[in-house]
Amino acid sequence: MFLRTFRTGDLETLIDLTVRAFEPIQNGIRQQLGDELFARQNGQWRQDYRDTLVELTGPGNQHRFLVADLDGTPAGYAAWSTHPGPAGPQGEITLLAVDPGHQRTGLGRALINEACEAMRAAGCVVAWASTGGDDAHTSARAAYATAGFTPLPTVFYSRVL
Repeated sequence: MFLRTFRTGDLETLIDLTVRAFEPIQNGIRQQLGDELFARQNGQWRQDYRDTLVELTGPGNQHRFLVADLDGTPAGYAAWSTHPGPAGPQGEITLLAVDPGHQRTGLGRALINEACEAMRAAGCVVAWASTGGDDAHTSARAAYATAGFTPLPTVFYSRVL
């Protein structure tokens, strides 16, 4: 495996990878929220991820998008951004996905660590990420904890209007 920048030809593979990686998570969210609330809040999640990836890999953003390449095929990715902070710039891992066939192999941790190195090189003094507290996000929480992140539990509330 080696980590590299995004290539235009990666987009459709990464969209497919993202849908497969996040489908169990979306199914868990649907179970927790119920069908009506899920439909209103996350009902277009596949298209939402497609749109997000198009934006994250568009002109000007590609240097903040890392691809894990296994034998010429993308197997995961990490995207990051920066924000102002009181002690200096802060880096945020905005999206992290690993192909389900390669999860729990250390690939996610490698992407997290490389994203943190890129943030440090960009002058960031803090790195942060957010993920779900449900069972479907257990491996993501473990990867961030192993990479040295400190959790700060929060609760996200939703309701139908």
